[in-house]
Amino acid sequence: MDELLSINSDSIGRFLRRWYGIVENGVSDTHFDAGPYVPAELVEWHTAAALTGGPVTFQDRPVALRDLVPDSRGMLEFWVENQNGYFWAVDLDDDRLQVLSREAGEGDWTGTGEVLGDFLLHCTVREAVIGSASKFTTFVDASEIIEALASFHPLKFVALDSEEPQVKLWCSEDALVRMAPPPTGYAGTGEQLWMLTFAAPSDPPVERYASRFGIRGLTETEPARMELPYEPPPF
Repeated sequence: MDELLSINSDSIGRFLRRWYGIVENGVSDTHFDAGPYVPAELVEWHTAAALTGGPVTFQDRPVALRDLVPDSRGMLEFWVENQNGYFWAVDLDDDRLQVLSREAGEGDWTGTGEVLGDFLLHCTVREAVIGSASKFTTFVDASEIIEALASFHPLKFVALDSEEPQVKLWCSEDALVRMAPPPTGYAGTGEQLWMLTFAAPSDPPVERYASRFGIRGLTETEPARMELPYEPPPF
């Protein structure tokens, strides 16, 4: 997935086509609903998402183009955490369009370290892992992480404010990995584990990566798949 390793203005569109494909006449009139102040990056994201003909967000959500209205300070809120606990915005007076975030109940916006285009790509990739029907989660000792992630490359994205700061996304040529600390109670005393969620657009790549961990027959045991960290895994 070179579009995630060498990011440019077409990376979002290329990733969406790779992961979801496109449908004919997939773009609706929604891209005409944006106000003149809405940054081009947001219009392009919504247009590329519409081309897939289906959902591309499954947990957090973008603000619809027609609802994008800046507040009195020029802050344009465009992305919302699924529990309405965090919000992301850009200052329309900022030429770089650096993304800012705030927690519900807090008045101040703080920088995320990402500009708008990179943030949108980051969230698109993160949502692809969350929403994938072809995925599995496993727990790996820190000493074995290099072997576990062989052929994967770390992406430059930093964790969202709504996540643990250690969260990292990785990609190979045909799959993604979300790397995160395990839920409380999973690691024993003195044990350092990582929780890895492997996801792909289809089953064959996931089956291949699952075999690294001795996991077989994922397609036959689909109910056992986990969608961590949003649901606790079965013991």
